[in-house]
Amino acid sequence: MIGPSFKMELFIALGLPIVLLVGLTLLFMSGDMPIWVEQFNRNSSTLWNFGIVAMGTMTIIIYLARR
Repeated sequence: MIGPSFKMELFIALGLPIVLLVGLTLLFMSGDMPIWVEQFNRNSSTLWNFGIVAMGTMTIIIYLARR
């Protein structure tokens, strides 16, 4: 028998990304791009750089914590 915690984990792993993907697709197909998407596109290089630095920092912290 499948337990309730497994069902919730399955929903989070599969259902949530599908719902977000379909929702964002419908949002972008509806016509004009929302203002927050235009602002995101303007700042995309800053977000990429921050993400790369954050992942590198987290990797170093995890490596040092496991030593």
